Amino acid sequence: MKLGALSLCTVVLVLSLTLLALAADRVDRAAITISSDYEFTPTNGVCSGSGTFGDPYVIADWAIDAGDNRYGIRIHGTTRPFVIRNVEVSGASSAGLSLSYVRNATIEECFLEANAAGIALNFCSFVRIARCTVETNTDGIHFFFSSENQILDSVFRDNDTAIWLDASNGNEVWGNLIQRAHMGAYLNLGSTGNSLLRNAFVDNVHNALTDEPNVWNDDVGGNYWGNFNAVDTNGDGIRDTPYPINLDGDQDALPLVGHPLVPATPPATCSP
Repeated sequence: MKLGALSLCTVVLVLSLTLLALAADRVDRAAITISSDYEFTPTNGVCSGSGTFGDPYVIADWAIDAGDNRYGIRIHGTTRPFVIRNVEVSGASSAGLSLSYVRNATIEECFLEANAAGIALNFCSFVRIARCTVETNTDGIHFFFSSENQILDSVFRDNDTAIWLDASNGNEVWGNLIQRAHMGAYLNLGSTGNSLLRNAFVDNVHNALTDEPNVWNDDVGGNYWGNFNAVDTNGDGIRDTPYPINLDGDQDALPLVGHPLVPATPPATCSP
């Protein structure tokens, strides 16, 4: 095994063990609603932080069964930096995590399952979503009029629509696994200038659809498309044929042959 492959396996193993440990440490609690900077309090699940960039408020280590609530955590109209970390939410009739009119937030290492939407952003900017697991929701992540945000290194499985951007521009969707969705990435209502790079689209009914130009590759490469088998004649890891996104010419010009999150297909063998 090559050193790079060994390192990747080690990272995956450490990450898996870390997530298991974090999940075991979650504590059950009721839904959380914060409607101003002054409501970042221990009563509302804030366990540390002072709300500065160097010391953001931290909401962490909760397990929330939303039950009859529309939201697991709803934060509206804030400007102070905050982090939602290692939180599990299920059963929300609107969204597991709902942020509206919010800036300077981080959502990381959270688990969203069986909600109408796992994460919903409305009129938000500078929100970083990273290393989350989003499964069996109607919408995995849904942005409305939300620009300059990030969705990074997360896993989306068995959602109806994994990532849905409405009227949302300049977002970065990088390094995610998007698997077994009816629609992998849907960019609608004039969403443009978003970059979707190094993602793996696997076993989706429809991988991606956009009605405006967006960025699907840079000079190094684009995304992995699991149902796309165009050849790579020079063996550089890039397929020779662009992957079409829509009929107006949006395309991934440099589709990847493989992806670190997708096991390589074993070579064909002949039976004796």
